Amino acid sequence: MANKENLQKQRTLCGFILVFALFFSCASLPERAGSAVQTGSSVWTVRKNGSTMFLGGSIHVLRSGDFPLPEEFDRAFEQASMLVLEADVERMADPNVAQYLMTRMFLPGDKSLESILDSKTYAMLETKCEGYGIPMASLAGIKPSMVITMLTVLEMQNSGFVQEGVDMYYLGKAMKAEMPIGFLETVEAQIDLIVAMGDGYENDYVKYSLEDLNNTENELAAIVAGWKEGDAANTEETLAEMKAQWPVLYRAMLTDRNEAWLPRLEEYLAGSRTAFVIVGLAHLHGPDGLLRRLEDSGSIVEKFR
Repeated sequence: MANKENLQKQRTLCGFILVFALFFSCASLPERAGSAVQTGSSVWTVRKNGSTMFLGGSIHVLRSGDFPLPEEFDRAFEQASMLVLEADVERMADPNVAQYLMTRMFLPGDKSLESILDSKTYAMLETKCEGYGIPMASLAGIKPSMVITMLTVLEMQNSGFVQEGVDMYYLGKAMKAEMPIGFLETVEAQIDLIVAMGDGYENDYVKYSLEDLNNTENELAAIVAGWKEGDAANTEETLAEMKAQWPVLYRAMLTDRNEAWLPRLEEYLAGSRTAFVIVGLAHLHGPDGLLRRLEDSGSIVEKFR
């Protein structure tokens, strides 16, 4: 009975963690747009055929000291008549969504972390989890991606990243102003993305992630600093490395989603309302980023001034 109660507590914990982490997963890379260093914060104006749309890069989880946000975000919000985000994270309160998460976060059949990870990787993961007071027995049937997500969020919290990010901040403002709100994908799609990370290469994914956790604070601080100034000087190198070393993850996190979002963005750009679209910063930059793709489709893309 005690083990069952403990497992239920971990299920609940993972649910809250996913709410916190859904909007973080694709903002975890330092960024650069194109090949030139740019200045000004991470908001762009997109124009095509006489229509205008604003496109902002989000840091999904912030520190209290990161507020107030760069004023370009407020200016774009004030000029917009519609807000568009990646997904409606408010739906995590929906029992149907919570049930969907519960059906996706566990390993199939009688598989366990210990059975799918080699002994060295499992020992590394066990040491990290126990450092947070989390016994491996309580995580036995949970997918590696969810355990890594949990550890990532705990590291972020230790570094002071506990405040709502850009997305949630403007979602609250839009709801208060009764502004129309659109979404580029479903919460279920984002759940699928999170739980599938590392599928088929679990050992490499867990080992790399555990090693990378040690740099969480410095990496996040650098991301936020660059985001505030619109300086994305390290992106192309970082994205190229990710594309070369983790091509499946790169496609799932970035390329495939950008491809799916582009028709939606074109619709918003051509619509009667001026949309302010806010997505994770990593989606904007590099050769497969939305800024480049919008330019290729005939849009004029400029830093918001």
